[in-house]
Amino acid sequence: MYAIKFLQRLCLLVIIVSVAGYTNADCLKDLSGEIFCGAGNCVIGSRFVYDNKYGTVLCSKYYQGGATKTLDGHVLCGKGDCAKSRNGEVFCSSVVGGSVLKDSKGNVRCYGTCEPASLDNCESTKAGSSANL
Repeated sequence: MYAIKFLQRLCLLVIIVSVAGYTNADCLKDLSGEIFCGAGNCVIGSRFVYDNKYGTVLCSKYYQGGATKTLDGHVLCGKGDCAKSRNGEVFCSSVVGGSVLKDSKGNVRCYGTCEPASLDNCESTKAGSSANL
């Protein structure tokens, strides 16, 4: 009886630790040393043609969302993971946290459906600091 209760508690602890440790929020430091965070993956690139394409941190605003640089260094984001097609277009899963893969012909295949990545799916939020507490 004691062994069964012990195993139940151990299993519950493993589940709690596994779920609590599974996050996909991301933070990156830009070239000036500022730290930016987002709900999903972050990359350093640019928003617009006139930006410094190597210095702006952009993150997916969706939990477990993807952020990818285009061939010209601009950042686009999605609700799920993102990938570049064989002709350089960026597509993402339409499902929050959804996966993508490229097939043998270089086409992007998505969980749910594929949708074009977008700057509207990105965020750039400065990280808070414990120094102010």
